[in-house]
Amino acid sequence: MNLTNYIAIYGAILSTIAIGWNIYNKLQDKPKIKIKTHFGFMTNDFKKTFFFIDAINYGKRSIYLSSFGLRSGNNDVIEPNPSFGLPCELKPGTSHTEWFDVEKLEKNKDMQFDFAWYKDETGKMYKSKSIKEKLNNYFKSEKESLK
Repeated sequence: MNLTNYIAIYGAILSTIAIGWNIYNKLQDKPKIKIKTHFGFMTNDFKKTFFFIDAINYGKRSIYLSSFGLRSGNNDVIEPNPSFGLPCELKPGTSHTEWFDVEKLEKNKDMQFDFAWYKDETGKMYKSKSIKEKLNNYFKSEKESLK
């Protein structure tokens, strides 16, 4: 083999590495949103329980959240009170929290909520894990505590 062949092989190897590196960087540059849910209280009212929905950005890019809700089958339940926090920019390494009043959810507990979600400005939906069991256990424990 002559020098030209070695240079061609070297160029092919370098360009393959460069393409792989660019693909890796592109995949790392996306927002990575995780949705978590939990029950809790507001600091000013310990008598009411709320169902909190947290959006956490683990990625390296900001994202703009526009709406949130709960999904039951094909229906979305969106908090009827306007959210004062949305739309908002969710910067890398930050979180945003919205909530539902548990009393309102209990009135609709026959809906069997599947998951909580946030949508970004482009309409992409970010989902939590299933919340059916979490809500059912909460309502069951509340019913037992009233006995």
